[in-house]
Amino acid sequence: MKKALLKRLEYALARLAIGLLVRLPLGTALGVGQGLGWLAWSVARLRRAQVLDSLQRSFPQKGKAALEALGRRCYLNLGRYFVEMFWMQRLSTAEQGQRISFEGREIMEEALGAGLGVVNVTFHYGNFEVMGAYAARTGLPLEVISRPQSNPYFERWLKKLRYSSGMGLIPVNASARTVIEALRSGRIVSFLSDQDAHHVGVFVDFLGRPASTAKGPALFSFKTGAPVVFSIMVPQEDGKWKIIFERVPRPETEDRDSFIREMTAWYTSRLADYIYQAPEHWFWPHRRWKTAPPG
Repeated sequence: MKKALLKRLEYALARLAIGLLVRLPLGTALGVGQGLGWLAWSVARLRRAQVLDSLQRSFPQKGKAALEALGRRCYLNLGRYFVEMFWMQRLSTAEQGQRISFEGREIMEEALGAGLGVVNVTFHYGNFEVMGAYAARTGLPLEVISRPQSNPYFERWLKKLRYSSGMGLIPVNASARTVIEALRSGRIVSFLSDQDAHHVGVFVDFLGRPASTAKGPALFSFKTGAPVVFSIMVPQEDGKWKIIFERVPRPETEDRDSFIREMTAWYTSRLADYIYQAPEHWFWPHRRWKTAPPG
């Protein structure tokens, strides 16, 4: 009972804070979001040591001050993205389109035209929540593999927001049959493909170190023949966003393990290209290299 009450209180406070924030002008709301990010980095110091260690290993050429500044920018951005995710929900699709553009949308539409569904690999880079919601709003038949929130009240509300954009959700623990049926019905199934996959993943190079990476996207492509499309949301200098779609090459091998390793290595390397260009937009608090490779 005590835990349930605490979760209700947590949810109520979050809804109140978000409700106030989304009524502010965008610039003011994003400034508040940056303030929240600053508090998380400088005061609460949430996973700060871990983030600095990951940054140092990924950018060994940078000094301590540069790494500190980079970590702080990452948290400021995370605060902005959290507020922006809810603020954008207030806008119509047309109004969102004034702030978001596509590059390579024809790649996604061509992949859909093959009639096999599409496996979409995307990442915790930029405002990935806004990317998914806007893609669904503009008519892309999107199903997202989702992991439930720890607070059930917040989870129900977040589901409602996602459904309101036209997005479908597939629980992360759903059967393989559910994913295959979604693909066979011509849907896009989107996987967030940059988290530690523990000992069931495939190890590929990521930012100079082997990282356990989920096999799911490549495995479902291998099983069904569905094409794979890489997507990422990149911030623009004017404060707007660009959603970029890229084709993921299909490995020319019939060996399942080689197919999975080659495809996973390709899109993981492509993500690294974007991170090297602007590392402050990736989600560094995640323990991406938690699982060590055998031996």
